[in-house]
Amino acid sequence: MSQVTITKTFTDSNGNPYDPTSVVFESPDASWGVKRDDTNAAMVAAGVSLSSSVVGTWTYTFDEPDGADGLGYTYWIKYVVSGHTDYDKGVAHGSVSDDLAVQRNTDKYLTWIKAEFAPLVLITPDATLKQCLENAIRYWNTHSAYRVSTMVSYTSGQKRAQLPPEFKQVAQVYPSRSTTWIWNNHPMWSLLGVTVLDNYTTDMILLSEAFRNYRIYVGTNFRWTFEPPKDQSEGGYLYCVNLPSGTTGVYVLGTRRITKSEDIRDEYINDWLLRYFKALVKQVEGNTLRKANMILPGGVDGQSLVDEGLTEMEKLQEDLAANGRWIAFIRRQ
Repeated sequence: MSQVTITKTFTDSNGNPYDPTSVVFESPDASWGVKRDDTNAAMVAAGVSLSSSVVGTWTYTFDEPDGADGLGYTYWIKYVVSGHTDYDKGVAHGSVSDDLAVQRNTDKYLTWIKAEFAPLVLITPDATLKQCLENAIRYWNTHSAYRVSTMVSYTSGQKRAQLPPEFKQVAQVYPSRSTTWIWNNHPMWSLLGVTVLDNYTTDMILLSEAFRNYRIYVGTNFRWTFEPPKDQSEGGYLYCVNLPSGTTGVYVLGTRRITKSEDIRDEYINDWLLRYFKALVKQVEGNTLRKANMILPGGVDGQSLVDEGLTEMEKLQEDLAANGRWIAFIRRQ
């Protein structure tokens, strides 16, 4: 859990530090001391005192909420000097996580790449190898259209539904509903295979079928939109309007993203990533050898290894462009 420290200093007109009679957090209406900017929830109550260990410097530290990242806070400080009360308003910012830091377990990938180059020992440090792996994943996420699908609960009147984080974009949404049929749902209108078609029964059948078709017609204007997430660890939101009557869920088809902490299991994705990872490592290793050869002439020139890695990388990019788009739609006639 991260913490935020607020510091307030007091100096006179000559720059000399001094201590007021009292220093507390308190807004002018005495309702709060420190609050979150996003929710206006009070983090420190009014009347809580700051502490001073050095003349003229007063501090207070409070815990941020679990999972907080980059939150902003507003505070009021009320202080009394020679019987006179003053207020100062300030802002504070919470801790911001490193969103580029590697969050997934990379042990199996590092073990694989080192075994792939054996019996040679890689001179590239593990931190750089992890960076190469993440670069391969970033290229996949920005250039592939690998399909992903799921069923999402969605009923009439519902405003939106949150999709899993692996949805990068949504290509199509299909409502899931059960169709009703007169002869199945109303067996009284047929008896032992002999249809009873008197005037009353005929009118009821026509009215029921007309109403059923009307409900289907209303649902033909079904529309949807997808709002992608700003944070890859969260799923985007799917908004639907004119959902067909009787729908209990929707089938969502979209393009896949590899999330930050995902343990990748898909065979096709893993195969492409490992080969691309190896091509990047070849370029790094080759560049290291080239620089060493510049410093100590007569060593091994790594240009051929760089060229080999570049060639493999370009072929894999072409392969992804040709085979990494797995979404196609067929309308039944």
